[in-house]
Amino acid sequence: MAAPVLAAFFFTGCSYYSQQDGERLHNEVYALLTQVNAMQQAITEQQSKVDSMSREVSDLSSSSRRNSADFGVSIDEMREEFARMRGAVDSFQERVSTLEAGFSKVQEELDLRFSNLAEQTKIDQAKSEAEKQAAIEETKRREQLLADPSRLFTETAKDIRGGRPTEARKLLRDFVIRAQQESRLKSHLAQAQYLIGESYFAEGRYQNAAAEYNTVRKNWTKSSLVPDALYKLGLCFENLKLPADAKLFYRTVTQKYPKAAVAKDAARRLKQLP
Repeated sequence: MAAPVLAAFFFTGCSYYSQQDGERLHNEVYALLTQVNAMQQAITEQQSKVDSMSREVSDLSSSSRRNSADFGVSIDEMREEFARMRGAVDSFQERVSTLEAGFSKVQEELDLRFSNLAEQTKIDQAKSEAEKQAAIEETKRREQLLADPSRLFTETAKDIRGGRPTEARKLLRDFVIRAQQESRLKSHLAQAQYLIGESYFAEGRYQNAAAEYNTVRKNWTKSSLVPDALYKLGLCFENLKLPADAKLFYRTVTQKYPKAAVAKDAARRLKQLP
């Protein structure tokens, strides 16, 4: 009856529902359908018997050849059998109604589950699309930053101060690679290298930071960032418990770059170290 439609419903929905749950609900509904069909067939058979008995009672009522005693007994027996059969039919109908109600409940539950799963699938798809769109937007943002050194350095400096040095360093590393291939960006390499040192310093990774600051000092000797790199080298060695090395860098700043903004800080650190 409804089994083919139901089966089609299950198979179309299986991509959203687990195979085990689908099979369990399918078997449950199929069992209910089988019982309903059997009960309805039994009702049909019982109803046929009741109809036959009704006709016999009618025939007896119109017969004038039976004596009254026999006629009365026969009528009573027929009425009792009729009542019994009618009771059986009513009982069957009640059971069928119960089974049909159970079937309806299971199907409603199934419809609701699939409806919820379909809705969740839409949400998941929307979420995936949103994540995809967010990834696209992030890629665009990165490309814009990598193409605009001034904006890149402002953003990464903000990230470093805001507790996101790792994210800043990834962007800066990408920029260094790109700047080595694009001549228009090469003049900004020193600042990118210095900010990479800053990202390590913010994490307390002073050896890594010192290596980056030292690269600035060696590769871009005329950069305005050299005094800052030397001062930060002093701070790195001071944090590494190497005060003699720290003094060397502080002293270089005060002697070689006395007008630099960090010269006063370097002089103060020199006086504080033993």
